[in-house]
Amino acid sequence: MADEITTTETDLNNYDYEAYLKEMLDRVPDTLDKREGSVIYNALAPCAFLCAQQAYMLAYMMNLLFADTAEAEWLDRVCHDFGIDRKTATAAVRQINTYDSTGAALDVPLGSRFQIENISFGLAEKIAVGQYRATCEQTGTVGNLYSGTILPVDNINGLGSAELVAAPLTAARDDESDDDFRARFYEAMRRNPYGGNIADYEEKVLAIDGVGAVKVFPAHEMGAAGQVGIVIGDTQGNTASAAKVAEVQALMGTDGDGIAPIGHTVTVKTSTDLPVDVAAAVRVKTGSSFATIQPIVVQAITDYINAVEFADSTVFYAKLQAAILDCHPDIVDIGAVTINGESKNLALEKTFETYQVPTVGTITVTEVTG
Repeated sequence: MADEITTTETDLNNYDYEAYLKEMLDRVPDTLDKREGSVIYNALAPCAFLCAQQAYMLAYMMNLLFADTAEAEWLDRVCHDFGIDRKTATAAVRQINTYDSTGAALDVPLGSRFQIENISFGLAEKIAVGQYRATCEQTGTVGNLYSGTILPVDNINGLGSAELVAAPLTAARDDESDDDFRARFYEAMRRNPYGGNIADYEEKVLAIDGVGAVKVFPAHEMGAAGQVGIVIGDTQGNTASAAKVAEVQALMGTDGDGIAPIGHTVTVKTSTDLPVDVAAAVRVKTGSSFATIQPIVVQAITDYINAVEFADSTVFYAKLQAAILDCHPDIVDIGAVTINGESKNLALEKTFETYQVPTVGTITVTEVTG
């Protein structure tokens, strides 16, 4: 009985045109001319090419059918079968204050539009006299950017000026990346959220629009039976707005009429910002411009602090040093580096009363000379 061609998934990834053509020609008797250019060779070569093409497509298709290798819409379809969907980009909700020419608060019509840079907002709800909730007309974290003076798109009678408040009322998020979506899918599959356990609270709180981070403190950490503490962060893992805290608190309910089950009393709060001041001295190569390198070092320090996760309990001194050394090839050494005045790790308090999250403070970069 003739040998059969068998292909596993690994084979499909590695089976190329030459491999298919060789196997086809090996099955032709040696008594026939099967040299390149012969009738048999020319007849089998196109078939081998199409087989190799199909093997590539099959291998690619197999990768799209499993969560560990699926991507884009295929990952969406795999996860959707388990009731988990990708988080799409949301629109930021910001506060816009409006004033007349004397600086007094001024009411303007709802629906009025304002723009800063290339980002536009529409007034959606009145908070108080001259204060409005405004929804960004573009989705994604770009709506979290910018603050200060904002210009009207429409002609508004009596308007002297308008201000876009820096802190978003509800911070926006970007479309969830494949890697983040896959990690969230795996976490959901490997946990057992049920009946008010920690996993249950985390799953339900993170499903609330505008919440991107959560820490749950069970009763034994709160010091009283039935008490549950929840600390939330916005979509970027930063301190959430008071309005978002109030919204989540309301969704918890009382005596089983909300997310919290019967017998649980939930208190919701947000994290406490801890400014991280960094001073660093760097030595650069002879002939290199410190003025050019300095802002790159500042950005590297900023990026490291911003990369500290909501649940992380330490700002690491060694990682900060590594970030500085690796940020530019012309940095040959570093001198003294301090975090909040000390040359050691910065421990973050992670209690319900004070749940610290680091923010970028004052960054000072100097040059080591001599």
